[in-house]
Amino acid sequence: MKRALAFILTLVLASCATTPPPRPLTPTTESESGLSVPGTEEAQPAQPAAPPSKAAEWTAISDFKGQPLFGNASLIEYKIGHKGHTYQIRVVVFDSRQFELKVIDQPNDWAGGSHIKDSLQAAGAIAGVNGGFFSRDFKPMGLMIADGRKTGEWQTGSLLTGAVAVTTHPQIQWNHEVSPSEASQFLQAGPRLVDDGQVVPGLDYRKQSARTFIANDGSTQWLIGTAEEITLSDLGDLLSTPGLMPAFTVHRALNLDGGHSSAIYYRTVDGHERSYPGWSTVRNYLGIVPR
Repeated sequence: MKRALAFILTLVLASCATTPPPRPLTPTTESESGLSVPGTEEAQPAQPAAPPSKAAEWTAISDFKGQPLFGNASLIEYKIGHKGHTYQIRVVVFDSRQFELKVIDQPNDWAGGSHIKDSLQAAGAIAGVNGGFFSRDFKPMGLMIADGRKTGEWQTGSLLTGAVAVTTHPQIQWNHEVSPSEASQFLQAGPRLVDDGQVVPGLDYRKQSARTFIANDGSTQWLIGTAEEITLSDLGDLLSTPGLMPAFTVHRALNLDGGHSSAIYYRTVDGHERSYPGWSTVRNYLGIVPR
């Protein structure tokens, strides 16, 4: 099954993009303090690691649909099954030599915040997802840098264990590697999902929720995406199992804000725009912008 899945996904990407192949390599919940914070459940102490899954336990549920986006990026949509659950996956695959990642801040309050389509259109992005966690008063959790402008404060803990940083090129960084002063775009997030191609141990395997994530192959190939109603452990397993991502070998992956905040937007090569869902209002987005 793993070989068949990888073969089908490779054909999909080959038909919709000419990007060079990679080199191998929330709902808002009440916290104990009473503050309503998206993704609070991710901040709980690490759970005992779930037993490792095998690729054979993942089953293709639907056909794999690929669409070319502007600038040789590609959208891939598919459904995949695992241990009795079916997950809807949407990912945008792109090359950082042709695109840059941009933190798109929209500091309006809940009533006036822009929808994902409006914010990403205004930034000239061809695709994007919701970004980092934010609090009830619409302030970012952790440090955010959007076009060189800093907001929030650096934080550490069981939730914010990594960051997306852009200097001369984008990077997924772990906390001990971070140098925010050198970044023009910076977004704290977490938890870590995949490190050096292996699922990060201790991820929660009980709570199912919509998830947003970003991954890199260790070189210039990137993907951002959403998964519906999946645990962090299963998402890490999905991303780290060879052949389950569309012609993509994940080196590092980082969880972004999830739950009801999860949303993805893209613009096809013929100019059509879609977003899932279209109503998500968050403090910031992570957009893919042509260089």
